[in-house]
Amino acid sequence: MSCSATLRQSGGSIILSIPKSIAQSLAVEAGSVVNLVVEGRELRVSAARRTLAQRLAESPKTPAKWARDADWLAAPAMGREPL
Repeated sequence: MSCSATLRQSGGSIILSIPKSIAQSLAVEAGSVVNLVVEGRELRVSAARRTLAQRLAESPKTPAKWARDADWLAAPAMGREPL
């Protein structure tokens, strides 16, 4: 997949916007960390690999802070799922 994008300036930085379809294919979103590699006049962007320790350090420490879908958890059983 390839496309072109226009760079823009914000303060002292140059910003490259990644189209949604490419972000989805890289499995990145706003706030994701990416690696940038320059080879000659080519810029390569790839999703950064995080270690298990890094992932655990970023996760909420208590169940009260875990992102949960309260409606789904409160919904009654619909089929043969174990309760």
